[in-house]
Amino acid sequence: MSLDIREWVQSHLPKNDALGFSSFLVDSLKELLSFHSGSLASVKDQLEVFYEELESLQPFLKGVAEQGNNEHDEIIHNFAERVIDKAYEVEYIIDSFVVGDVPLTYLTEWLSEIIREIKLIRAELTRYREKKMTFASPASNEELVGFDDVRETIMGRLLRGSRELDVVSIVGMAGSGKTTLARSLKNDPIIVSHFDIQAECRVTQVYTRKDLLLSILSNIAYYEPSELSKGDDYELADRLRKTLFTKRYLLIIDDVWDVKAWDHLWLCFRDTNNGSRIILTTRLQEVVDYAKCVSEPHHLRLLSEQECWLLLQKKVFGKEICSQELKEVGQQIAKKCKGLPLYVVLVAGLLGRIDKTKQWWKRVELRFGELIQVEANALVKLSYNHLPDILKPCLLYFGAISEGKEISVAKLTSLWIAEGFIKNVREKHLEDIAEHYLEDLIRRSLVMVVKRSNRKLKACRLHDQVLEFCKAKAKEDNFLLGLKRNYIANPPQFFSEKSSHRRLSFCSNGDGELTDWRPSCLHARTVLFGEVKNGTLPSLEHASIIFGSFKFLRVLDLEFVVVESFPTELNHLRYLAVQTTADSIPSSIENLPNLQTFIAKRTRGQQIHLPNNFWKLIKLRHASISDRASFNLHNAQESLDVSTSKLENLATLCYPYVSSAEDMERIVSKTPNLQKLKCVFADSWGWKKNENGFPVLHSLHRLETLKVHFFNFPKVGPSRLNFPMNLKKLTLSNFPLPHAEISTIAKLPNLEILKLQQVAFEREEWEVRDEDFPQLKLLKLENLKLSKWRASDEVFQSLRRLVVTRCLKLEALPLCFADLCSLEWIEVKSCNQSVADSVMAIRNTQVEDCGNDDFKVSIEL
Repeated sequence: MSLDIREWVQSHLPKNDALGFSSFLVDSLKELLSFHSGSLASVKDQLEVFYEELESLQPFLKGVAEQGNNEHDEIIHNFAERVIDKAYEVEYIIDSFVVGDVPLTYLTEWLSEIIREIKLIRAELTRYREKKMTFASPASNEELVGFDDVRETIMGRLLRGSRELDVVSIVGMAGSGKTTLARSLKNDPIIVSHFDIQAECRVTQVYTRKDLLLSILSNIAYYEPSELSKGDDYELADRLRKTLFTKRYLLIIDDVWDVKAWDHLWLCFRDTNNGSRIILTTRLQEVVDYAKCVSEPHHLRLLSEQECWLLLQKKVFGKEICSQELKEVGQQIAKKCKGLPLYVVLVAGLLGRIDKTKQWWKRVELRFGELIQVEANALVKLSYNHLPDILKPCLLYFGAISEGKEISVAKLTSLWIAEGFIKNVREKHLEDIAEHYLEDLIRRSLVMVVKRSNRKLKACRLHDQVLEFCKAKAKEDNFLLGLKRNYIANPPQFFSEKSSHRRLSFCSNGDGELTDWRPSCLHARTVLFGEVKNGTLPSLEHASIIFGSFKFLRVLDLEFVVVESFPTELNHLRYLAVQTTADSIPSSIENLPNLQTFIAKRTRGQQIHLPNNFWKLIKLRHASISDRASFNLHNAQESLDVSTSKLENLATLCYPYVSSAEDMERIVSKTPNLQKLKCVFADSWGWKKNENGFPVLHSLHRLETLKVHFFNFPKVGPSRLNFPMNLKKLTLSNFPLPHAEISTIAKLPNLEILKLQQVAFEREEWEVRDEDFPQLKLLKLENLKLSKWRASDEVFQSLRRLVVTRCLKLEALPLCFADLCSLEWIEVKSCNQSVADSVMAIRNTQVEDCGNDDFKVSIEL
């Protein structure tokens, strides 16, 4: 029986986030011993021995994790996986000691055996030396559709511009058309006549330097293959240098996976100042950054549905015309290609081999996913295998929370941190490291950017095919279990979970189907409830009882589930998001001592009262309570002095609802390291004329984002404003702005984003003076009481985007914007015709006088 338990546990161990988990276990093992010292007393010495062994292997595991598959062979990864398997087993043993579901004598023997095994692994590892491992790469489609604008731009770079040798890079995800675009340029008659030599080299992940050199030289017609094959690397490189030295050449270096491949070739490319060019294609931004000379890289977008349909017709019918009978079903097939040229090519190959009838095409449409899945999965798998191990769990996590929709970057990174995927680096914030991980996935063309603000990531998503791969891989590797309901049973029941699953993800249809869910996977570390499909939030009764059994839970996301009671006594919980009908958070929240992220939303957007002992959550990093969070500050001294400690780690606080400057200042005194603060001032807030009343925020030296919203528009505003000098983003909403105090905002040295919403200017006038807003990049004005706006020529010197919405009294924009070189875009909505006229005058000057052809204008009156 005991042997069966271990074999069963070993067969259900996760297989993918292993390396990230090892570091997290080392960090949390002491914590587990502390919380459960009574239950673990009999094996304390053994656990300490294991801890020391695992810690000694951390440098090795970290090296494998950071380098990924491209620097280590299969045996090295096997060593790492064996170590991680032991770590997982020890975690299961600790859980079982606490829960009491396995005999203690067996657990003790099991732990002793694991210690012996990990020592043996370490001894074997010292006798082994690392080797190289590489992978294969797929081919590409050949028809070009939809990139006329990009093609024209690159043609200009190839034919004109600097006479220096330049690298023109094309970046995009697998199957996006990089190679096709590059080849279409190389074969263009104008290009052929302009360059003396055109050659191509496909790198892939499996290559030798000799193969790369042979590939280029064999493209040059006057070399015989038999003659070339006799030379070694040095001789071939020398021959290539001499061949290119006196010629103007165009080379395509296709599908580059790492910078080493580029280094192997770059020394052969002498710059003879004759206008030679190299086209580089890759999926990786890292390669582009490394190889860049003069030109900026070109990131390929996805095709539109119409472009997919046009490409499909070309591939299937050639110069013939598609019949009306097939047009509708053909357009549906094109739509399912999701903008990827490769998908179009794959399905076109099938359509070209079957009868051109509506019946047969309809079958293809219905079976589209099945037909294309295998080929497309191979491409995604290739990119996944090439990831460093520390990024693999981060990517697979999308399969639990995405469902094809965009994801808030703030939420995503908070979840990664709570899971332990983000490794702490000295003097760096975990959130910054997490965003670096995300940017890496974006550079590898696996994650798509949905929204940026001032060039900072705000939202992202996966392409459907990458998402499907993540779901399948997560299930295959026991990384995640997706909970589904068995509707065949009567009454319908949930498929039962296995007790080894660490993460559970449930996506509800919003039909009340959670009422009878009773989980059995009490060893789980994560429970996630995804966004409902029909918009109606399901409810979960007795949440405190259900989740109270999850003793080791670290992540609990109930943001899209309505609960009435809150889980307590979850000592390891790091992330908690809830949607509740309750008007207050219970005082038992102090029983979540490791909480890092707390998100609470009240149905119907009403106020939520927080208990006084909220201030005891000293590990809290992010707190967001919507719509308003009342801190019971009627007796402010009593509520804030519950604990003498401060929330030193708190970086984000949204949305405290306060009724006086004094209350706000007391909150600020308890949160000295805030980076983001969004607050609501109560309608009871009142100022007398010539009285400041605005809270003093100078002590928040790290504050970068501030939003102040008045619940009701006050009759009298503050006579004096003050803001921290480090502020980068400021939003004032429903706010009376004193005429003299606008200069306080204008002089903030680091302010990059300013949003004024429903702000009343004194006398409805705004004059911007010399050197005001030196670093401002985005200015958004919405529903302002403003008629006259004047500005000198020396203001807004860094402004990139201006948005003006529903400013019905505004007469015109200042003409200073016409000569502003940094300005890229003006957007105007629901304003007077005179404002639109001033925008067009600015545009004409920007384009005609300043030569700013990329200047954009958007006007909707």
